[in-house]
Amino acid sequence: MNSQTEPSEKKKKNLNPSLSLFSLPNDILLNCMARISPSYYPKLSLVSKTFASVISSSKLKDTRFRQKTCEKILLVGFHYPTKSPSPSWFSLWLKPNQALTNDLEKKEESTGNALLVPIPSSYCRRPPTFMCKVGSECYAINRYCNPSFDLSVTTLGTGIWRKVPKMMTVAREDPIACVLDGKIYVMGGCSEDESKNWGEVYDTNTQTWESLPDPGFLRVSTLRKVEVMGKKIYISSNNWDVYDVYDTIEGTWEVVARMFESSVVVDYVRYCYTGTNFIWYGMKHNGSRRVNGLSVLERHCRAGSGHIEMANYGGKLLIIWDEFVYNARLRHEKTNIWCALIAFEKRNGDEEVWGNVEWASSVLTVPLSCILLRHVMKAV
Repeated sequence: MNSQTEPSEKKKKNLNPSLSLFSLPNDILLNCMARISPSYYPKLSLVSKTFASVISSSKLKDTRFRQKTCEKILLVGFHYPTKSPSPSWFSLWLKPNQALTNDLEKKEESTGNALLVPIPSSYCRRPPTFMCKVGSECYAINRYCNPSFDLSVTTLGTGIWRKVPKMMTVAREDPIACVLDGKIYVMGGCSEDESKNWGEVYDTNTQTWESLPDPGFLRVSTLRKVEVMGKKIYISSNNWDVYDVYDTIEGTWEVVARMFESSVVVDYVRYCYTGTNFIWYGMKHNGSRRVNGLSVLERHCRAGSGHIEMANYGGKLLIIWDEFVYNARLRHEKTNIWCALIAFEKRNGDEEVWGNVEWASSVLTVPLSCILLRHVMKAV
């Protein structure tokens, strides 16, 4: 009976090759990988060169787009002055199927359930220098290691990229950029002596480039990020006390005192960090108000250097900040990078906003000289 119902050892060995994912055609393997959450990609990329190649390929992203399985991930850029003038990029990785904890009050080391994973060793090969949507088209600057003149465009839903008819007048390496009124403003990423073309703007309607006025000392600064408020463009640099502001109507630059370190809009409410507190601005209210319930988080942020990034992370507020650490025994200085996810609740007839820290963790340790530059949200 057993000899008839149970396969022989020889037959079992013959079945093994057919059970391997590596024996599947590439199209089927892509379809399988596209159904897996990107949270698993960092580990899967270590399994084999085949997996690493599939995970880093553009075909996987196209497949995820067609299957509507794309997820947004956070990418964070750091500047290592002793290594390279270009930023080093990391992606936020959350350990799958693990409850994240609030480590703000804990003295022991972080649980390691949330980490910033270096790129390209993680599943996302290269973050976009810039990407924006204008009408039914998406524009991107896609070169990160070598200076490039290229601005690419795709019609949404096609997945086919092409270069815009006219290139930038200056080759750029990791510039900052933004979009306002159908125009794409690109600045930096080139030699500081490029005063004439240090910044330029691309009109998506006329498909032409035009140089911006000379911004002065901003040309020799380390650029952190760019924000659009009204008809003005605010540039953050290593001069922490001020913004360099470009007025798109007047076509002029000015320097203004910084009112807050960072800000972001979540559910039509703007949240800001002033250097001491978290505040919010509502459309129905005059002036700013303090976010309640975040005193512990504020204390930790004040203990750092004050360099903070904020992102809308699925309708919640994700905060990234640095914390100076000194080991007296080893005489060693370093910086811990922290992340915290905040959910908000409106009370008292929308007159109060309360924040709840859902999780907070140290996600990366970097040298003291390393500078937290900026973040990007990317669909993968």
